[in-house]
Amino acid sequence: MSASTFPLTAASPIVLGVSACVFRAGKVLLVERDRPPFKGLWTLPGGRVEFGERMEAAIAREVREETGFDLPSYPFFCLHEAISDGVHAVIAVHRGVREIPVGTEPVSGGDARSCKFVEISDLAAMDGAAQLTSGLIAIVESAHRAHLLGL
Repeated sequence: MSASTFPLTAASPIVLGVSACVFRAGKVLLVERDRPPFKGLWTLPGGRVEFGERMEAAIAREVREETGFDLPSYPFFCLHEAISDGVHAVIAVHRGVREIPVGTEPVSGGDARSCKFVEISDLAAMDGAAQLTSGLIAIVESAHRAHLLGL
């Protein structure tokens, strides 16, 4: 798909965002977005990096605001681009440094309508029902492999 497909202009800034893969016993933490872009879709917790904010601080803030979890660190994992109607975001994807213990549940807040742990094996069905943001499955599967290997 070419850039001309989307109504981007020189005045449309590229957004720097962050997101985090947080795991628990074969599940990944997802949030349902309550605001555009991607309103109503399930995705990783995360959001925009504020001017002057370090990415490390931004990912900790976003995960805390959207899920209530406060992990000690989030190592960088990969970059992902999200291009949609009027939005071009470059997202620095991170991984939670440790798993969330079973029985500890997220509490939605910020711009997350809801949040939950989802079986990684259930992501394909959610994607088939157009409930996930683009590219989410590949990122989660790759991050989960690295997580299991301790990388």
